[in-house]
Amino acid sequence: MRGNEDHRTLYRTLHEEEAEYVQILSAVRGCRVTAGKMYQLHRNYNNPHIFEQGEMYVVDDDSKDNYAVLMLCATLLYR
Repeated sequence: MRGNEDHRTLYRTLHEEEAEYVQILSAVRGCRVTAGKMYQLHRNYNNPHIFEQGEMYVVDDDSKDNYAVLMLCATLLYR
């Protein structure tokens, strides 16, 4: 039983396939995310041959899918 989603405890993980949330430690200019903020990770399964666990992205501050966050920004992953 997972409990109440509003009061859920998050745990750090090093494994991208387990991650459900990402915290942005530092953002590069133009990345459209806020440093210090937590974002929910989403997965795109359109290319299963390339991304077995789904290509990860966040919905950024402009409400757009942002696939570059994990490559360009310093992050911590949480499950």
